[in-house]
Amino acid sequence: MDKLLGAFTKKYIDELNNEDLADLEKLLDIDDANLYNFFNGLVTDFKFKDNKINLLYKNFKYND
Repeated sequence: MDKLLGAFTKKYIDELNNEDLADLEKLLDIDDANLYNFFNGLVTDFKFKDNKINLLYKNFKYND
């Protein structure tokens, strides 16, 4: 998950406003298991808000 989050952050960091950056900070604080499940459309123990950052992350195409 670290590589995925790093690639995601690197791609979008310069395009984000202050509100988006606050939402990104919250996303980065979520545990890896819930991030993995959310990214892969699985059940999570965490309620993800509907916001720009979560939508971008959910639809991010990661090429290793």
